[in-house]
Parts: sequence; structure tokens; C-alpha cells
Amino acid sequence: MVVFDTLAELESYEGVFPEIRTIIDVMDRSLPYDQGKGEYDTPEKSNVRYIIDTFLTSDKGFDGSGTDGKRIMEIVLEGDEILSIDGSVFRMQPGRFLIYSSESTVKRGVSYALPEHTKAVRFVF
Repeated sequence: MVVFDTLAELESYEGVFPEIRTIIDVMDRSLPYDQGKGEYDTPEKSNVRYIIDTFLTSDKGFDGSGTDGKRIMEIVLEGDEILSIDGSVFRMQPGRFLIYSSESTVKRGVSYALPEHTKAVRFVF
């Protein structure tokens, strides 16, 4: 299952993915915006962790890596990228999120037009 929507609608998915409450709390505190590249646990010590990436998009992009048996929610914080999940293509911009299985084939960091500095957070749950 792949979910692609705007952050304004994030709360509406809480019934399907209870971990979204933790993700909303982390995003409301602006933690991913203020933190640098790396892997972090949530302050609530829940089963949600997050990874902040910074990269320059390109015409080739790069393969995404996942954690087996988990879901990933990707949110672009700055910049713009094209992300491919099992052959479906999504334009990721600030204000949008994408939820997908870590077992999916993922291509990240493809440029929409010109290469662009991008910062993204991936929540793993």
C-alpha cells in the first residue's frame, strides 16, 4: 500500500496508522527542521524512529534503502525531488508525504528540473 497526500490531511490517517500521532508530535516541534543529517529516536521512545537526509538531486537519483518489515513515511522539508516506488512516480515537495513499505523498490533524489539541494525526513515504524 502506498499513501501520497498533503500534511494538512495527515491526522485523517491516524486510525489506520496509530504511529502518525508520534510523527505529528515530532513535526509540530520542528525537530527534523532543526536537526542535521542522521538517525534519531523520537522523544517519546516509541517504536518510531526517523532519518534525516540531505542530498543534491540528479538525473539518475539513488536507490533508497529500507528496514525489512517496516513502513516508511517520507516528508521533504526543503527542496524538491522525484521519488519512484515500485515503478510509480511521485513529485515530493514540502507539504506532501508518502507512506510505503520498506520492501518496495525505491529510487530517490531524482531531479525535477535542475539539481537541487534537498532535505528530507523518513520516519520508520
